[in-house]
This record gives sequence, C-alpha cells and structure tokens, in this order.
Amino acid sequence: MRRDTDTMKVPPSRPSTAENTVSVRRKALVLGVRGVAELIAQQLEAEGFSVEIHASETRPLPAPTDPDAERVLRQILGDFARAAGPSRGLPHCVHPAVSIWAERPELPVIAQDFGLAVICPPARVLNLFSNKLNMLGEAEKLGIPNLLAGGVPIHSHHEIEKQIKSQNLKFPFVLRSVKGGGSFRLHVIPDFETLEKKIPLWLEQLRRRLGEVMLFAERYLEGARHIVVPFARFVDGRAQTFPLMDASLQCRSRKIVEFCPADWVEASVEKQIRDWTLLFAQSIGFVGVGSLEFLVDSSRAYFVEGAARLGTEFHLWEKVAGTRAVSWQLAAMEGGRSTPEPTMTPEKEWAAGMSLRFYAEDSLLQLPQPGEVYEVGERRRWVFPGAIAELSLAVEAGQRISPYGHGMVGLLTVGAKNRKQALVVARGVLDEVWVAGSLQTNERFLSELLQHPWVREGMFHAGFVDEEFIPALRPPVDLMRTFASIFALNPAFQPEVKPVQTDSPPSNSQATAHVTRWAVGDQWVKPDSASVKWVSDPEFWKLDNGLTGISGYVQSPPDGKRLRLCGYPIDSDRWQVRLGNWVMIVRRVVTSSGVKHRARLSALVSGRVHAILFRKGAVVSAHEPLMVIESLNMLIPHALPGEVKITQWKVNAEDHVAAGDELAEFEVLTKN
Repeated sequence: MRRDTDTMKVPPSRPSTAENTVSVRRKALVLGVRGVAELIAQQLEAEGFSVEIHASETRPLPAPTDPDAERVLRQILGDFARAAGPSRGLPHCVHPAVSIWAERPELPVIAQDFGLAVICPPARVLNLFSNKLNMLGEAEKLGIPNLLAGGVPIHSHHEIEKQIKSQNLKFPFVLRSVKGGGSFRLHVIPDFETLEKKIPLWLEQLRRRLGEVMLFAERYLEGARHIVVPFARFVDGRAQTFPLMDASLQCRSRKIVEFCPADWVEASVEKQIRDWTLLFAQSIGFVGVGSLEFLVDSSRAYFVEGAARLGTEFHLWEKVAGTRAVSWQLAAMEGGRSTPEPTMTPEKEWAAGMSLRFYAEDSLLQLPQPGEVYEVGERRRWVFPGAIAELSLAVEAGQRISPYGHGMVGLLTVGAKNRKQALVVARGVLDEVWVAGSLQTNERFLSELLQHPWVREGMFHAGFVDEEFIPALRPPVDLMRTFASIFALNPAFQPEVKPVQTDSPPSNSQATAHVTRWAVGDQWVKPDSASVKWVSDPEFWKLDNGLTGISGYVQSPPDGKRLRLCGYPIDSDRWQVRLGNWVMIVRRVVTSSGVKHRARLSALVSGRVHAILFRKGAVVSAHEPLMVIESLNMLIPHALPGEVKITQWKVNAEDHVAAGDELAEFEVLTKN
C-alpha cells in the first residue's frame, strides 16, 4: 500500500455492464477511515466511478462541533467538485462511509451547493437517527418495544440523581447519549460509586465530542445478545433485510468482534426483528442502506439504536449475503421499479463469518496507545480449504496514529464453512497480523478472547468482555527475560553512563556506585543470554533523532516457536517492544548508591493535557486524580496509590505530551 500526504486516488477500471444508470465519467469522493474507505472505493470503482479517498488518518475531517467545521468541509467538497469538473448525466458523488459526517444532515445540504450528491438517506431520516430518543419514540408508536426508563432528556449529573429517585431506577441501569457519541454512546452504571466517580468524566467527554450533554436512561438487560439487522429500502418502497450479526462481544460498549449470521437467535425472534426493521424503515421513509440494533434475551427483543449508514462491519454481512452493499445503496437511491435489485449469490466459504476490529490501545489497562507505525505485515489475504480471511488496514509503515484521531488500525474479516472453523482461522491469522512501532494494538487481546471456552461455544452476552473476560497480564517468565536480554546484552544498546539526577548529590567522601537494572512492563527482570536465540542476524536501524531500533526473528524460549520482533526506541533508555503478539515497554534503570531520587509522575498516554487539578504544594489523597490527558477522544485521569504533596509541575494545561513524559514531581507522604 502506498502512502499519500493528502488523498489517495483509486484508478477507474472498466465499468460493469450491469450498471446502465451510472455514467462511466462519474467521480466519487469517499470520506473517513482508510481501511473501510478502501473497501467502499473498490465497490464504487466496480460500479464505474473514478474514486478519490479523503483519508482521515492523513487529512482529518473537522469535528461537527468545531467552530470552523462548515468552512473546512466546504473547502474539501469544493476542491473535489472543481477537480472533478462537470458531470455527464448523474452528478458526481460523495460517500461519507463511516466518517463523523456520515449521519449529519448538514453534509447533503452543503454538497448540494457544489452540485454533488451524497450517498446517504434523506436529510429528514438523518435528523431522526441523530436523535436516539426521538428514534425510539417513533419505533414505540409502531409497537416496537424498548428499554426506556423515562423519556425525559438528562443534561447533568444532578439530573441523573433526580431521575434515579423519580423513576425509582435500580442498579444496574444504562445511560445512553441522545446524539450517539461513537464509542462513548452509552455507559452501564452498576452502582452508586461508579455514578459518583466515573460519570462526571464521561459527561465531559460527551460534551467535548458532541458540544452538549443530552442523555436518557434505560433498564439494564442482563445476559442479552446484541443483534444487528442490516437492511436496504428503495425509493419505490421495496425493502430487503440481510444476514443478522451478533455484536455482543464489546469492550466498554465498543464493538470489537461480530459474528454473522447470528444463528443462535430463535427463528421466531429473528422473524420478529426483521419485520420490525422493515416496518420502521417504511414508516420513516428510509431510502438507502442502514441497520437497526436489538438486545435479544431468549424470546424477548428490544430496540436500542440504529445507523443510517453502512456500519464499520458492513463487509462481513455483505460477504455472507453474497452481495455488494454499495450496489444496494446506489440502486436504492437512484432506481425505480425498472431497476433490478442487486444480486445475492452466497459462496460456500462465507457460510459463516467474523469481523474483528483493531485499535491502537492497551486493552488490558483500557488506555489509548497511539504512536508511530514503523512496520506492518505485507499479507492482506489468506485462503484455506473452505475458508478466506481478508485484512483491511487503515495504517501503513511510516504513518503516525495521532492522539487526536480515531485510533482504528484495521479490520479482519473471516469467512468459513461454519463458525468453529472461522474461529480457528481467525486465531491463526491474528498470529500473522503485524503492526509495530511506538504504538500498541489489540491483536493479543482479541486472540485470547477467541480462545476463551465460552466464546468458542457461543456462550457469551453483551456484557461478557467487561464482566467475565480477564486476559493475561504479562508474558511467561522466560519470554520476559527475552524482552530484557535483547537490549541488555547487545553492544548496540550500551550508552555511556550518565550522571543520575538527584535532589541531594552525594558528598565527595562518598563513592558512587552505578547499578543498572532492567524493567519489562511493571517487573524487574534479570537478563540471560540463553533466553535469546536469533533465527537470523537482526537488523539495526536509526530514527532521525539518532536513537537505535532493532527488528528480526527470535525463537521463543519455552517451545522454540519463531517470533517476530520490533524494538522501537522511545528514548535512549526505553523501548516499545513487540515480540510475537506481546507488546511491552523495556526500560534500563541506572541507580546510584547514596543518592535520593526524585519521585515523578509520568504520562500514561500521548495526547493533550486537558486539566491540572491541583496546584503546586497541594496535598493529594491516594487514588485521587491529579491531572487529565486527552488521547483518542478519551479523557485519561492520572492518580497515585498513596498520599502525596505536589512539589513541581512540569507541564501546563493544553501542552502536548508523549507517553512516558515527566508530568510532575511529588513528595510521598503516606505509602499505599
């Protein structure tokens, strides 16, 4: 995959003879995450379009809440329209894909000013879907049940507590954002402590992302499946539902694994939610492709939300259905009774499928981990007897995942003869997926999740990942030694001994002894030459700042398995290391006898300092947040395990920091 600093163009191929309504000279601009945008671009190209991708990774789209958003969006669309030139017949198009503008009614209005058509439902439908409370209300008029625990919007922490009393809400319950909010769209409230400690920060995240806080409460349905029903509806009223997807494997309410079809849903319930979906689409005059989502508990189903666009996982259901989602979008919008519906020809390799999402994060600690992408694997497709796997990456070597972006790294879509074969294929392919650098990704988390016996047997629910699944904390001891020994025993990583910074340097009469120790993650590790067996000579490389990194293959100490390695230098004494599917920070720590060392607070993530909560000299209680950093749209509080006194701040609000940067110095008053 080649890199561009701005946009990427997909050259047109010979148009399909079946699409007689589409001019071969039409052009399309696809917005949003590159991995998903490329899938859509390929389908538009097959429909006869010449396609340009505006990848948000290289040229971010403005957030709708930005004061300058409309001007920037107009500039993007205007530049495309002028470059596309006049169209012959039907207008040039904009496909919003899964971008932050995909369900914004402003987009088709602005595009119309430039003579562009947006491949999306009508503006009135986008308006309805942008207000989840109104959407549930429309469905309720049709007899479609929901879990609403009061239809009054909530705007503050005080109003949440007021509604708990007035509606007699019982823990646990759910708070859902009226305007969506992406991965922050809902929060499960298990107890009063969570309400007091975590909800204020969540409300602040919603306020920053959406411009305001507007919530509603729902009853919590324990043990339910989260089922997605994709559908298409034509302008002439014809409609079609597609294979159901089970999106129950979610982490912090964000989908990470989907299965299709959702064959464990009872036949009567499946018919009911399909009928409800078509009834709702007809009632609101939906035109295009979208989805409705339900929580299903045995024979009961409840409507919870929907999307007036293609979902990130659309490639899964379209492969299982044997069709192309973009063909349905175009036919639904531009076709009448004379336009045939796109064909659906399922393939045996896609009798059952899975979709897995990769993010730049430490899934165990639930921390965003953006950074530089130094290496990516070359393989994008795997073919096995009766099974296929396809990888769509949103990143490439040399690219940086910004702390102010979306954090999505890619999608893996797997098709097989049955669900168990799909699981086996997915686990094998996850061992080959490679994205390494100063970032961390969640492949190991996904691999361990798929190996869980309950997941293998299909015994999971919408809260399973957060409530039941516990991944491994660190690698085996032998592999920990390998992490440390790669750097401790290699001459390329032996710097000159530097003086240690201290508060009170030793007197002249003291003999200072330097001691070097190695830390892997949160553990001290003693290097051992026997723990490193190179498959071939490693490659050493330097960054522009002169720091040295390392790449190669080693044998795993326990079983001799061949593991790929990338050690990315963060500074002269710290490396972000990926070894196989483990990612750990390796640190060299030089101490000196008789020296009092400073107690320092370091940044857990890269991003922007959102707030400093205490002044210099303040006493802070154990576990109370000292400051907050914003990274990948998340607000990450920083706290210490014991009572401390702040002696110096090294940063100010709005400063940009990298993970590991020194934030403050403090004096320990009481230890945990």
